[in-house]
Amino acid sequence: MTDGIFFEDEMGRGGLRLLRRLAERGYAAYFVGGCVRDALLGRPVKDIDIATAAKPDTVLELFPEAIPTGLKHGTVTVPLGSWHYEVTTFRAESDYSDGRHPDSVSFLDDVEGDLERRDFTVNAMAVDAEGRLVDPFGGRRDLEAKRLRAVGDPAARFGEDALRMLRFVRFAAEYGFAADEPTWAEAKLGAPGLAVVAMERVAAELSRMIGGSDPYRALALLRESELLRWTKERLRLPRALGLANDDGADSAAPSAEDPLRRLAEVGDELARWALWFDRMELGPDEAEGVCRALRTSGAFEGALRRTLAFHAALRGAPTELARRAWIGAALRQGEEAARRWLTLEPAYRGLPAFDWTAPYFDAGAAWLDEMPAKTLKELAIGGADVLAAAGGRRGGPWTADLLGRLLEEAALGELANEREALLTRVRSLLPQYGAGNGGDD
Repeated sequence: MTDGIFFEDEMGRGGLRLLRRLAERGYAAYFVGGCVRDALLGRPVKDIDIATAAKPDTVLELFPEAIPTGLKHGTVTVPLGSWHYEVTTFRAESDYSDGRHPDSVSFLDDVEGDLERRDFTVNAMAVDAEGRLVDPFGGRRDLEAKRLRAVGDPAARFGEDALRMLRFVRFAAEYGFAADEPTWAEAKLGAPGLAVVAMERVAAELSRMIGGSDPYRALALLRESELLRWTKERLRLPRALGLANDDGADSAAPSAEDPLRRLAEVGDELARWALWFDRMELGPDEAEGVCRALRTSGAFEGALRRTLAFHAALRGAPTELARRAWIGAALRQGEEAARRWLTLEPAYRGLPAFDWTAPYFDAGAAWLDEMPAKTLKELAIGGADVLAAAGGRRGGPWTADLLGRLLEEAALGELANEREALLTRVRSLLPQYGAGNGGDD
């Protein structure tokens, strides 16, 4: 352990003040978990968790500004400067029979007991205020060997909380760890245990995998383990998860034609999901079903649908009609979907099977910027103007259809987005929309 590593930034110094305050009152206190792991790896430490022998009421007394965020589980959040620190009493946990929370928690007096309840050895280390490492399960040795291994009996760890099987996949992919064979074997054997895990927790793990540093390896491990076949609600994903059959998790000969291999190069997380779903040949409707099973937000579901629909609208369009296809898709699915789709360029560019995407990556952004109007609100006339031009005819679906036609022509540059030009075009189109029929649709 590098002594003093947490002294180097404001967050670390704040954490040290908390440790020392607890120590002054006679309570052991340590940095624990991910912050220790990442510090040893030289990765940025995003947040700091503290474990202590002090009971929650003592922590609240010592830090009056603290927030009792999880007293039942011994957790108090202490704000200090720009940071918030979760301070949790040393504890042991029972099973997670509801798939979400431990059935019971008992407080302990020593940090070793607290570390014993944790999932993997690399997450079961602690550091005191003097920078001394507490590592009863060989986590540092596993970090150096780039090996992911359960604390103690892997079957017991996965039995306590089945979500740990998905966490195993995520950590192995994110940190480039080799899977400890006994732990990996138990993860695959225990896959049916995921049937009790809340879908929101599954979604959170998947999101961190897809948004992580090596989503392809995560997908390959998921395919190998078939963990996603055992979720509480069926996800209806193809067994291969969109991966080529000969691509294993650690394949040294990646399929050169598979854009999923480049998933990590796509900066937008939702675009990564869209690419993955497209490779699984799941369209917008199937994506909606998966999102609902995973309890994702409506905003996520809608954006994913639009991105998939945008992609589908471009695929198969003749090259000579690329601009028209692009603008039409942007009008139907929105500018946000179009710009998100452009973030997929690192995945598709240069792959012969996806040459059809090149014109869009070359010119798509410029086509968007040049559109005189992207929505009906940006059109120089509105529904009332159309109805007035139609002699007071009652509005209906025809009005929206006509306005949509005007918008498309304006967006393509075939019609000036100017009031008089648009009204002239309205009058020329009205016969096609039943003008003079008394206003009925």
